[in-house]
Amino acid sequence: MKSTLLLAAALGLMTSVAQAQVAGDAVAGKKAFGACMSCHSIKPGVTGIGPSLSGIVGKKAGTDPKFKYSPAMKKAPAWSEAQLDKFLASPDTTVPGTAMSMAPTKDPKKRADIIAYLKAN
Repeated sequence: MKSTLLLAAALGLMTSVAQAQVAGDAVAGKKAFGACMSCHSIKPGVTGIGPSLSGIVGKKAGTDPKFKYSPAMKKAPAWSEAQLDKFLASPDTTVPGTAMSMAPTKDPKKRADIIAYLKAN
């Protein structure tokens, strides 16, 4: 019984440490978002090559009326933090048929930072 409790406590600690390692930093995310700024704005209603990403966390994908989305993006789910993380890591497999072309963001910390920045805006 003691060993089971110790194992459960150790697993809980490891999970907490793993989550802390990918906790986002909005300040670092602002810098990382610089690569996104050539197409996207965080100002509400300001579209460019891509739609505004203001308030994107929790928003249904493909719904900004000022932007013409691909059919694939219109079918995509809401932008939860987990969905954004998947999309940043692999846009083409997360939303097959997306018109957005970007290099995948392989670094989990960088993705978490970008998401933290988006959450703050």
